[in-house]
Amino acid sequence: MPPRKKKESPFQKRTRYDIYAEVIRVITIYGYAPLTRTARSTNMPVDRAKETIEYMVERGLLEEEEEEGHTLYYVTVRGHQYLELYKRIAGLVGIPMPDPIIGM
Repeated sequence: MPPRKKKESPFQKRTRYDIYAEVIRVITIYGYAPLTRTARSTNMPVDRAKETIEYMVERGLLEEEEEEGHTLYYVTVRGHQYLELYKRIAGLVGIPMPDPIIGM
């Protein structure tokens, strides 16, 4: 029996850099966002979104603030710079920029 050919998926795995850009885009659209909204809007499990956001806060791409007992995330100047560079590179190599999943 010949080996099965793997079906090509129309979806590609996102790199961590794609995910960082997506998180920044979503938070930019809302102006600020809590963890769960960011996770839903970027189509990520909450635990993975939390790890990603914590990493981005450590690197200065996002800022977190406590408001009324909730942690909200904001995009920093460095985060906006990252997104602009990401868009430029994506344009150079022909990577399409999908619309963020908003309002889920």
